[in-house]
Amino acid sequence: MALRLLHATMILWLGLAGLAANTPATAQTRGDGATTLLQKSATALGGLERIQAVRNITLNGYGQYAYMFGGGNITGSKDAPMKFEQANDLHRIYDLEHDRYRQLERRNFLFPFAIAAGHDFHPISESLDGEIAYNILPDGTAQRSPRWREDAHQVDGVHMRRMWSLNNPVAAIRAALRPDSKRSAVRADGADQLVDVVLAPGDKFTLAIDRRSGLPSFIRWANPQTNLGQMTMTTRLTGYTLHDGLMLPLGYATYMDWRNIPYLKIYVDSYDIDGTIADLAAPAALRGAEPPAPPAIVTSEVIAPGVWRLAAAAQGSTTAGTTAFEFTDHIMLFELNVDQRAAAAIIAFARGLAQGKPVTQVVVSHAHFDHAAGIRTAVANGLTVISRRNNEGILREMATHPAPDFPDLQARHPKPMKFIPVDEHLRLSDRAMTVDLYWARDNIHMADALFAYAPQYRLIAEADIATAAYDYQWWPDNYLDLIGHYKLDVERDSPVHSVSPDHPGVMTQAQVLEMIAGGVKRVRDLCADRLAKGFFFTGCPVHSNRY
Repeated sequence: MALRLLHATMILWLGLAGLAANTPATAQTRGDGATTLLQKSATALGGLERIQAVRNITLNGYGQYAYMFGGGNITGSKDAPMKFEQANDLHRIYDLEHDRYRQLERRNFLFPFAIAAGHDFHPISESLDGEIAYNILPDGTAQRSPRWREDAHQVDGVHMRRMWSLNNPVAAIRAALRPDSKRSAVRADGADQLVDVVLAPGDKFTLAIDRRSGLPSFIRWANPQTNLGQMTMTTRLTGYTLHDGLMLPLGYATYMDWRNIPYLKIYVDSYDIDGTIADLAAPAALRGAEPPAPPAIVTSEVIAPGVWRLAAAAQGSTTAGTTAFEFTDHIMLFELNVDQRAAAAIIAFARGLAQGKPVTQVVVSHAHFDHAAGIRTAVANGLTVISRRNNEGILREMATHPAPDFPDLQARHPKPMKFIPVDEHLRLSDRAMTVDLYWARDNIHMADALFAYAPQYRLIAEADIATAAYDYQWWPDNYLDLIGHYKLDVERDSPVHSVSPDHPGVMTQAQVLEMIAGGVKRVRDLCADRLAKGFFFTGCPVHSNRY
């Protein structure tokens, strides 16, 4: 027995030594500490030869996402309960043989929201083939994805998908040991030893190896994010068990460097090793096409003298609307609600609206990541932020979050955030314009929100009060309750979200009320359908004293 063990050990040692000898030098010399550490980790995972021979791995399970990266809660407080999205029927296909990747899941909100796609276990199919990121839509058609995408709901693109494709210990070790990968010197971090890896395309990640077990303990990388400049993500790997000769984790928990938010939790039900998988090659029709670039074309609509509605399509979203108000010596914007590129375009456009009057203020209706999406661009351009008093803390966190790897304008030339707080009511008025800002009290979607009212034009500008989305109205009374409470005379609504298919842009009061009534009926039908199936659906029944 002892001789057999010695013989097996010698074979393993010789195999490791042979691989090290055949691995070209990169950032380190041949046989460096990083390579040795990674090879030892490969041994712990099941053996270097076994690791290199794996053709594909499919992870099967379920998961949860933090909605809007943790920036979509009822209030901006760090103690607010988190809102989550389910990710059922979850699969991660690591096609190691062809350097391809696909993630499949069905997403569903675990809280009531106004869009039907949030409550239908919407199918997601996102793939990466080399430098081509593409999606398979529910109707089966393929669509090229942008090379970079960073918005309030999702970060995506070639880099992000490559990082997800390495979110598996076997995939990460193989990538780190590739001859064309560059590796840093090993450094200690508590119970872990860390190696920074730069892949041939330039993507960077950090791999941590547990000193005791030799198993990978976490994978860390950074990506741009519009609210925070960038986010650093750390996927912690736990619960290693044996699967067809490979040690693989049962738990993947990905945390953000902002508030230590658990962005994604994956619970593994099973692994399939070297099974039959779909061909993940990008369709030929997509290979010659350029990846789509997000538009930043601003359009304007005159609402009234000195009042405009500006629109620009943000990445991955419907057209968002900014209402611009002209005062005697400046322009104030109600909302940006767009990614940084579109926010810069809107600010630049607004500067030319009224004989060069400067844009000096932006009202952030509430602190949800979509509505605060342009804040870093606004602060970097010197705009004063106006919002509910309780939003100041979270908005400052966004404006000051470091972005060293992907510096935006605020990271390159940081400016302090100037802030005007609002409690119940703030009137902004001069001889040219009067705008009242009111607290959107009693809204179950957002505790600390404002809306604007221009009395001389009987105009409301609002976000997520009546127009969060078209499909469902879970808080239907709030719009008329606010109008009644503050004794407002409303004729038109300039919504931030362009949600009405029949009335995009500015809506009449009658059109808004018609949409609310239709949304109440649709959500009650949804609740009745789910209850008939024995499913007590989140948010049901709808509470209303008006509908």
